Formats: sequence, C-alpha cells, structure tokens
Amino acid sequence: MSESIVDFSAPQWRQCLLKLTRVVIHDDRRRLVLIPDRMGAEDECAKIKKEYGAAMIASKIMKVGKGKSGTYTLAYTVREFRTEALF
Repeated sequence: MSESIVDFSAPQWRQCLLKLTRVVIHDDRRRLVLIPDRMGAEDECAKIKKEYGAAMIASKIMKVGKGKSGTYTLAYTVREFRTEALF
C-alpha cells in the first residue's frame, strides 16, 4: 500500500492569517464663493480638476445675484476612499 503524503489527522499549524478590512467611501461637497466673473470660475474649476484628478466627481458653476453685481459660486464633490482595519 502506498502511504499518504498529507496526514489529515495531524493539526495544521501553518495557517494563513488575513487582516479584515473595509473600504469607506466619503463624498465631500465643497463650495468656492464670491468669484467675480464666469471665466474666473471656469479657471478655478480647471485648477481644482487638475489638483484632484479622478477624485473630483462633479462640479457646477452657479451665478448668485443679478447683473454686474452678481458673483459666481463653484460647487464640487471630491470622493475619497479609505481602507480601515476592523480589528
């Protein structure tokens, strides 16, 4: 009779330990206010897109007020991912 290579009755001391983690997604909504003109607001939007890259998921330029006294607001959302250990 051939002998088995693995002895299943003996305790298995070589076990793999895995760290339990979770991924937390945080959407942070931010606003820049009192931008004097539309071109300035678009430039700020381009600068922020370059800074955050793919983490910036949404942006919107809005005008507050009427006529030449109105200012622009840039609202944008940045998505951040964090990995946290459970134990």
